[in-house]
Amino acid sequence: MENTKDLALQLRRQGQLQESKQMFLTLLSNDQLNPSLHYECARSFDILAEETEAMPFYEKAIELGLPDEELEDAFVKLGSIYRTHERFLEAKKLYQEAMRKFPKKEQMTIFYAMALYNLGEHAEAMGFLIDNIAYTSTNQDILKYYRTITYLGNRLDSSSDQIITLSKNQALQTEPSTNSIVEKVTEGLKNFGLGGFHTGGGCEYDEYFNYFNDRDLETRRGALAAFTVMLGKWHARSGFTFIPQHGRKYLGRYNPNEPFHELNNYIEAIIAHHHQIKQDFPVMFKYIIDFLISIEKERKVPYEKWFPELDAQLVQRLRDEVLLPNKSLLEFPTEFKYFLRESGIPPFFESDFFE
Repeated sequence: MENTKDLALQLRRQGQLQESKQMFLTLLSNDQLNPSLHYECARSFDILAEETEAMPFYEKAIELGLPDEELEDAFVKLGSIYRTHERFLEAKKLYQEAMRKFPKKEQMTIFYAMALYNLGEHAEAMGFLIDNIAYTSTNQDILKYYRTITYLGNRLDSSSDQIITLSKNQALQTEPSTNSIVEKVTEGLKNFGLGGFHTGGGCEYDEYFNYFNDRDLETRRGALAAFTVMLGKWHARSGFTFIPQHGRKYLGRYNPNEPFHELNNYIEAIIAHHHQIKQDFPVMFKYIIDFLISIEKERKVPYEKWFPELDAQLVQRLRDEVLLPNKSLLEFPTEFKYFLRESGIPPFFESDFFE
């Protein structure tokens, strides 16, 4: 049973969301009193923006008794669904229960304030909201749900249809692009030298992590350049390639059947191939180390808590085997033009050219 659950979780981490959901439903059919399986089924539906289907699974999971970490998350997710479906009184009661259960978890009062607002209890709602945002501006639990809080907080008068606009009817691209990795990266980053990591845009979607050890040097270079730019834009807050699965439905025009970049896959690839990457592309490797350390440090929340779908042991391996042993590389900064040259991205400014 446990091995099969691990497989279902692995499918989710790899972005195979429908397959993971079906596996969890099958597991639950054979163990219907297991609260954690109800919870995982709820998460599977929720990630796919199938909120109506997720709701009874969250409710049953809470009723049966979840471990605290899963229970905390179930309170937040179910309460948010209640609100977006205009079941405001149920959301209020749920968050009251959550605050009694987790009195030190400040994010519960934020979501509670939203429910109060929808019930017309505006003054009390704003009191909860302002006090707790000011008090917990560096609180990991609130930062974990940053996208949910900010998105829903600015749509307090909106209904479910207005909050989550799906693109499920949008036709999927049935034939993959015939462009090579090198072509995708060359086209996507052709103007990168002008604005660097602080401008929008990026490369066409692909599973770049699969090419970190490709036999062709230029393919490896392109894949690493795409990943480094993803991280750099994330660090500069100009683009967010990696978004937790539970936050994607708040993007607007969300299509759960379209592929997303799964951070778990990239972490696995970096751990597996970091020695070769460091040898072949030392500048990009240094930038990757810098960004991965800085993003987590500045966010003040561990990756595995920020992205609940991540394999926590894998993230710890990333720190122990890759980030910490190479942290000393950051003592000597490398000029941007060296990154452009190694990644094969054309420079724009005169100062980025080599004589």
